[in-house]
Amino acid sequence: MSSSNQGQTGPKSIAGKRKSSMNALKTGMFARTQVLALEDEAQYRRHDKSVMASLEPEDAVQASLAQQIADSMWRGQRQEYRAALQRDEVFKNLTPAIMADFLGLKGLLAKYPPRFLVTPNYKVSRKDVKEYKRLNQQYEHFLANSKGVSNYNMVWRQYQDLFAALESWMSSIDPPLFMASRQGLDLHWQNHPRKLEAYIDEYGALCWYLANFDGLRDQIRNWMGIWFFLKSRESERVERFDDRMLQERKTCMSLLDSFFRMRKSQSDHALFTERRLKLSPPKSLEDIVLPHEIPRVVIGKNEMEYSPKESVSC
Repeated sequence: MSSSNQGQTGPKSIAGKRKSSMNALKTGMFARTQVLALEDEAQYRRHDKSVMASLEPEDAVQASLAQQIADSMWRGQRQEYRAALQRDEVFKNLTPAIMADFLGLKGLLAKYPPRFLVTPNYKVSRKDVKEYKRLNQQYEHFLANSKGVSNYNMVWRQYQDLFAALESWMSSIDPPLFMASRQGLDLHWQNHPRKLEAYIDEYGALCWYLANFDGLRDQIRNWMGIWFFLKSRESERVERFDDRMLQERKTCMSLLDSFFRMRKSQSDHALFTERRLKLSPPKSLEDIVLPHEIPRVVIGKNEMEYSPKESVSC
């Protein structure tokens, strides 16, 4: 064996050593460096500077505690981010088709569920809800009276608003829905009515979902909660991250409490010392101010009254 293979075989550069130090990293809870390879060091410095500016440590001990607080807050944010990512992992396998099945939807609604069906925070304005309800009514009339004809160029004028909205929705599909003159449907769609019919059905289902999404939102959230807790393995992993996050927050609060108790103790001590220095003792008995009149003391009937002005003769 050559001597070149003996001794240290790891990375020699600073960047390489830093990267290899992350090899055993799992959660970042016990990392020796506060900034992981996947994190922004500049963002950490801004965070650290902001915390220090808020706490304004006055000496080395307070500065050390303040640094621990800043690092604890940084780790807490990291755990919160990891918990959020873990929750997203739980819902990755929840597809719109599964949600449509949970909601008991059948037919074309089950065939064409939109992606936002698993996004309960999706917003539809009141104006759009009103418009999609009107388009949905046209689509239902189309289903009942015109679906299945041999050429949709013969009927599209009866549903001009529906086909105009459909044209906008199919804007990325080639060829366009209408001729350049807009006198009728493009020849491609006239010659392939079943292909166009599939797009009409998909858009009609979308109109129904958008018109009724506000009413579905509570049911969607309930089913998402059930899905989450049924995934016991993933849920336990999320709970572990939540526990770590809460633990880090408790640590941070304890450090903050120690910091402010120390600051209050130092402040009280300084105030006491200042008051004590102001209360200096008298230099001599001459500085003691006696009252102008000393009260008379009567000891007995035969005792003479004492007056400081009288002299005592022997």
